[in-house]
Amino acid sequence: MIFLKKKRRLLDLLKTTVQMIDLIKNKNQSEVINNCQEAVKTIADSLEGELAEGETVFNDLQTMYDLLTLIDQQQVDLTSELIFKMKQLLVLIVDKLDKLIPVKLNIAFMPYKVTMWDSLASIYEAAKQDPDCTAKIIPIPYYEIAADKTTSVYEGDLFPNDIPIVPYNEYDLAKEEPDIIFIHNAYDQYNDFTQVNKRFFTSNLKQYTDMLVYVPYHITSFSKMAPNRPYITYAIPTMVNIDKIIVAGQFVKDAAIKYGIPEEKVLVLGSPKMDAVRQAIKDKKKIPKKWQKKLINKYVFALDTNCMDFVNNQFYEFAYIEQVFDATRMIPNCAVIWRPHPLTRISIAHYIPQMLSMYDNCITEIKSESSRYPNIILDDSSDYLSFFKASDAYISATNSLMAAYTLTDQPIIISAGKLGNSILLSDEAFYHFYDPNYPWYKIAKNLVNGKDPKKKLRHNLTSQIYSYTDGTSGKTIYQEIKKETILKMTGELK
Repeated sequence: MIFLKKKRRLLDLLKTTVQMIDLIKNKNQSEVINNCQEAVKTIADSLEGELAEGETVFNDLQTMYDLLTLIDQQQVDLTSELIFKMKQLLVLIVDKLDKLIPVKLNIAFMPYKVTMWDSLASIYEAAKQDPDCTAKIIPIPYYEIAADKTTSVYEGDLFPNDIPIVPYNEYDLAKEEPDIIFIHNAYDQYNDFTQVNKRFFTSNLKQYTDMLVYVPYHITSFSKMAPNRPYITYAIPTMVNIDKIIVAGQFVKDAAIKYGIPEEKVLVLGSPKMDAVRQAIKDKKKIPKKWQKKLINKYVFALDTNCMDFVNNQFYEFAYIEQVFDATRMIPNCAVIWRPHPLTRISIAHYIPQMLSMYDNCITEIKSESSRYPNIILDDSSDYLSFFKASDAYISATNSLMAAYTLTDQPIIISAGKLGNSILLSDEAFYHFYDPNYPWYKIAKNLVNGKDPKKKLRHNLTSQIYSYTDGTSGKTIYQEIKKETILKMTGELK
């Protein structure tokens, strides 16, 4: 199959051959003729099986090859008129092939963690529906880096059965030469505790594609950036390898430009994670069968903790989650689903290994349904959407999942006191865990009993600062990247 990159190479080769025709008269005539014939033969061989046998372009290529042979054997006079006609024939072949070879894209999606596949999923779905595209999913291996060891991890076998996976060791980048590569991790060697295999660093991927697209696995939080504090995503050197960066809102693009990213490289096209949430919340509250025993007929709080929360706060963080769990001990008909970030344990092992046993003991007690933790579910699955759909309210610091949860219009409790103008959305639309005038235990009791005074303030919060929150982000990203790729490649041919 001839994909866009190969088509461009064939047309480039033809255009180079047009230029070489002018050199036939020089003293290295035979060498130039041989180079031209080799180019014509390469093009003809590449078209075998791709175009119908009766296409006149094959006759045109053969005519060109035969003319070069006659010139080399000095059986025809090399006149200016003949050179002009040969160049005209080559230009005609270029025009024919440009029309005969359809624009077909070869696209590679390279996730590294299954829990982060949702940041690419709706783009893949759009690509899969396009008859002018071949899309492959190649989960890539990575390393978990702890204080005392480095562990190789591959999650390809954790993807759902309905997602077709190509094993990374069966995918030949040099042979495939994908027109577009989508990634959701662009940190390369600059990630301290999960690092993709060097073979899939952005610096290496860029050698095989003309369109390397970075779609962050997170949604940028609506917290305002502190003055003079670098935004690590856009401050790392790997950004120079990326052709296009997809961001969720204009405020993120402004931050990226501030840290030196060229404006034309950053596209404000929303986040596929929003698509996943939008699709999930079309249904009413839905509790997975495995959780029903503890959650049916309960008011469910979804507790989300970040991978660095325990590292940055240590004992404070443990005290905080215990306060959340207190609600299940003190308020009837109350339950909690706790979803630690997938990288929590590895971050603790890497930065504060002395706290690892405390964390592991807590996890073990919850999983073993200890009486100390009534009506508490630990969610360590790859699907955070079940966590959303089974909940009635959400508790977290301002982060990626909170940004997505705003789509639900359900209560959100920020694990802090009032934030004032330090966030981009109205602080009054949120509850605050450490609000001295309305603290956590009052918030929880009132919500469980059906009292939600901030309900009206939450409506349509998401669309105030994020783009394409209606479920069309992935489709829009695909269409825009396809257009940019074709323009880039065809523009280089003119």
